[in-house]
Amino acid sequence: MDMSLVFISLACLVTGFSKFSIGGMGLIILPLTMLAFPGPEALGVIIPLYLLTDFIAVLTYRKNVNWRVLAKLLPFGALGVIGGTYVLGNIDPHTFMTILGILIFTLLGMSIWLDYHPLPVFTNRYAASVAGALCGFVGVLANAAGPLMGLFLLEQKMDKSAYVATRVWAFLTLNIMKLVGLISLGLINTETLQASASGLPALFIGMFIGYKVFARISAEQLKLIVRGAISLSAAHMLFFKSSN
Repeated sequence: MDMSLVFISLACLVTGFSKFSIGGMGLIILPLTMLAFPGPEALGVIIPLYLLTDFIAVLTYRKNVNWRVLAKLLPFGALGVIGGTYVLGNIDPHTFMTILGILIFTLLGMSIWLDYHPLPVFTNRYAASVAGALCGFVGVLANAAGPLMGLFLLEQKMDKSAYVATRVWAFLTLNIMKLVGLISLGLINTETLQASASGLPALFIGMFIGYKVFARISAEQLKLIVRGAISLSAAHMLFFKSSN
């Protein structure tokens, strides 16, 4: 069996599951893809698949979207995508991911602390703009916007359905922007699209599993699982960085 197909299929399985359930698993997906497709072209394999799942997810979770939060996030998200596209390939990814991993662990600790010591940190007028810009920027460079988006949205005190609906709409918009940037850099081409297509069966299986799992978890379980995925992502940044 072609091991490249196995790794791409595993990445697609996790992608489908993540998009239809908990999110925040981008740095689990990227290393799997890079085992089959080393280098930044791995992003060119992932983003078209993200867009496909985003389109299906927004049709599935089209109700209870928090448009007010999106309106604050997305303009700054666009600026972050532009900045991330500009620096892609011109920065040491190991240093960047180390700094980002520390930042995510810090934000995660702050989020847990705020459960017991409420402060208007994630709800002040600047929080959405900072979160949007960071999500756009790190989403392009490291496929790591999920943990940051999860932290921000968890603190907006939305119910479970509003959390997922708002998240999928945010990522649909950001991933369309990322697609344009990756095409301009030549990271999406015939070869990467063929690799994306090879993982479609696993992608749909993951979407189905994620949808069924999501229907059975509570809001508190959702928060616990999202934070677990965030911790895994940050740990990967710090301790399991790719050699690319």
